[in-house]
Formats: sequence, structure tokens, C-alpha cells
Amino acid sequence: MSYLPNGAIVLPAGDGLPIPGDGLLIPNLVGKVTADQGSGSIAVMEGTAEPGFGPPLHIHHSSEELFYVLQGQMDFQIGDQRVSARPGTLVMVPRGTAHAPRVVGRERARFLVMFAPAGPDGLFYEIAALAQENGGVINDNDSRIEALAVKYDTEHVGPPLQ
Repeated sequence: MSYLPNGAIVLPAGDGLPIPGDGLLIPNLVGKVTADQGSGSIAVMEGTAEPGFGPPLHIHHSSEELFYVLQGQMDFQIGDQRVSARPGTLVMVPRGTAHAPRVVGRERARFLVMFAPAGPDGLFYEIAALAQENGGVINDNDSRIEALAVKYDTEHVGPPLQ
């Protein structure tokens, strides 16, 4: 990663901070721009997940979340609407809106996830650290995950999208 004198960040292809997930509850992510870099106004992560991946329906109270589908197909529940997204589709979820993505079809999905302002991205780093403590396993019944969600102003409000 290069920081230019004007504050710009240049990240070569393949670089970033790995955030291992299980591909089902938490996607495998690579942090491209974190809350600690730049002004904190945006976080960008690249993710991959297998068909069936989908976190619980949730709300980010303080940040917009954007998804840009690069490969595969994803469905999104956004409020009371369900939309399908194929490569090239951008989905912007306003802060305070219940939403849940899900990878559908037979192909692994690859996507960008962005938070504006940055902040909720920290949740993924901390859940990955918990998983490492548990031999790489993410236990969605672990009460510490819900405490971390609260810490990052995220609320789980329903089951994953089916």
C-alpha cells in the first residue's frame, strides 16, 4: 500500500488485510481501505462467498452499506423489497434499513462491500479474531458476536434470507 503526499491511497492488486471467514455466516474478506486509514469516511473490502452464504437480517444504524457484485449472483432483502444482483450491479443500503445479502445459484460470488462512514468493518476483523481463538470456527451462537455487533452499531433483526 502506498500513501501519497496528498493523502491518496494506492493499493496494488492482490494487496490488503485478509479477514478470514467461513464463507457461510461471514464471507472471506480482504480489507482494502479500513476505518483507520484515510479520514475514516469510507471502508472498502473485497469478499468471496459460496452459494448459500447469507448473514442474518441486520441494520447498520450509523453507516450506509454498498455492495458491488463482481462475479456470481446475489439476492438482497432491503427493507420489504427483494432484489437480484448479477455482476456489475451496485446495491446501496441506507443507514437504518434492515437488509441481508445471499449468494444464489451455483457459482461463488465475488463482491466489494463499502461502508460510509467506516466503522462497521471493524466487526468483521473482530469476529475473525474470535474465530481464530476457536480454531477457525465461527459459532453464530457465541454471545460475544452479538456484543460486537452492538459495539459497531449493528443490530440483528431476523434470520438469513432464504
